[in-house]
Amino acid sequence: MQEMVSGVQKEQGGPQKKSGKGKFFDRKKWRPYWGVVWILPAFAMMLVFSYYPPVSALFHAFTNWDGTNATFSGFANFIELFRDPLFWRSCLTMIITTVGCMLIGNVMTILHAEMIYSLRSRRMSGFYRFMFVLPALVPGIVTLMLWGKVILSGSPSSVANVILGLFGVEPIGWFYQESTVILSIFIYGFPWVGGTSFLIYLAGLNGISEEVIEASRLDGISTFGRVFYIDLPLIKGQIKYFIIMGLIGGIQNYTIQYAITNGGPGLDYPSMVPGYYLYMQAMNNSRYGYACAVGFVLFVAILIITIINNKFIKTEVD
Repeated sequence: MQEMVSGVQKEQGGPQKKSGKGKFFDRKKWRPYWGVVWILPAFAMMLVFSYYPPVSALFHAFTNWDGTNATFSGFANFIELFRDPLFWRSCLTMIITTVGCMLIGNVMTILHAEMIYSLRSRRMSGFYRFMFVLPALVPGIVTLMLWGKVILSGSPSSVANVILGLFGVEPIGWFYQESTVILSIFIYGFPWVGGTSFLIYLAGLNGISEEVIEASRLDGISTFGRVFYIDLPLIKGQIKYFIIMGLIGGIQNYTIQYAITNGGPGLDYPSMVPGYYLYMQAMNNSRYGYACAVGFVLFVAILIITIINNKFIKTEVD
């Protein structure tokens, strides 16, 4: 009988033995933690490149740092910053250009999205969608150079001055003239529509129920009435998103100043904004500690705007 049992055990590979690895290496036990292992490299890079720089900037904002040596200076950088008239003038320019460009951009984008949404031909609607998104494929620096060197270059042969010359208007300096540089920033990007913002607004309009639109028609609501009383309230989520992102982007942005105006023209720096002021202090004057103080002030401003937005500006999505 024992010989039969031993023969069966041999055929079945013998009695099962316990794993020598023990419970610590049990795959089922560690399976839920494998996701953490895969996330760790990305999290480590995020700590190094996303979290460490602002923490370092906050520390160096209280130092006299030239990029190599840093000596603690307390609140000296902030005191100097708040007494600097150029900084406050740059803040005023930032508010004017940010609010103006944000209003123009959102109004024109919604207007174009409404027009395409109202098209009856799907083929024409698809064609216009493609044409409005196509400029987003052009690199931003190319667009900046086109506006700064060709369209609003200030020379008599620029596109804008040639068009004005047809009506007998003298050439204008545009970006390179102190009295028109802010106007040029507003004109930049005409017709102020294109890219993902246009698609997001159009997707929001397409998401409106056909039953609601049909009910408005039966009630005799005009097209403009439908836009103000139905469309805009139902895309408040998209509007809120672009308002907050426009404000944050406007506080941080200085692409036109960097590529075209250098904060000028002239010694009064009419187009100076805090972002480019920070860049100048760090790159041109090697005052990295002072630049960190500027960056910290901008961070606080963005944080306050975000808190106000999340606390007081509510939508149905919230």
